[in-house]
Amino acid sequence: MNSIHNDSFVTTLTASTADLINRYGECDEEGRIVRFNIINEELIGALRSAAEWLERGFLSNESLSQVWSRPSPCAECPEREDCHITCRRKHAFDKEVYGALLCGNEAAGVQRVGEEENMVHFKVHLTAENRLIFRRDAGYTEGAIELLKNGGVWIDGRAINLRPWSAALYRMFVLHPEGFPLSQLGRELKGEFVRNYKNISQSAVKVAKLKEQLADIGGLSHLVNNKLSELNKQLRAEGVGEIFIPRTTQHKANNKPYFIPYLNREK
Repeated sequence: MNSIHNDSFVTTLTASTADLINRYGECDEEGRIVRFNIINEELIGALRSAAEWLERGFLSNESLSQVWSRPSPCAECPEREDCHITCRRKHAFDKEVYGALLCGNEAAGVQRVGEEENMVHFKVHLTAENRLIFRRDAGYTEGAIELLKNGGVWIDGRAINLRPWSAALYRMFVLHPEGFPLSQLGRELKGEFVRNYKNISQSAVKVAKLKEQLADIGGLSHLVNNKLSELNKQLRAEGVGEIFIPRTTQHKANNKPYFIPYLNREK
């Protein structure tokens, strides 16, 4: 079973594979796997799934490393169906590629910053519950979100023009990277939200209507959830990655903070 969190990919290993890592693997003081040579098909599958998770969270200046495209010696071998357990060439390849990825000796991704390249490695831990947890050892470069004039926003290399409600709402998430419950838009954050909306809409009529909507406590939850859905639908339609889309740890929980994962990677 696999699961994806803001900052990690988690997969549950069979007891036999987890036992191999516990018996023959070596970890550093933080519990990160730094040495393990017995690479089986289950671990290869876990690493490939982790690569998909990593790629889904890439910014525009990131890509998978070339190690993933290294040709396997089995690709052209006519005996590959019969000797996958005993073939020394296959085991050597799996150790050099997948073993190195698992232990952080080979970069899983590449991050380009100007003329430089930063390597992104996996940090892999095994828990007592046989869960293999993948994290990246390099953070994201800053500056992928920039607020523009007239409600526009620059997200990961592209300019996105949002409608006034959506623009003001997204701006609030950017200005409050720690996140906030949606209910606060009608209470603690009401004045700030109205000011943002006023600067974007430039319409006294629209601002007056907004104030009426925020004063309707009974309908506020439904209103804000609908507006958030509209915002996220537009962002996805524009091809914006999930790491830039406001979310919460629980579905439609107005008392739980919503946040932009890119700006709040501790959640």
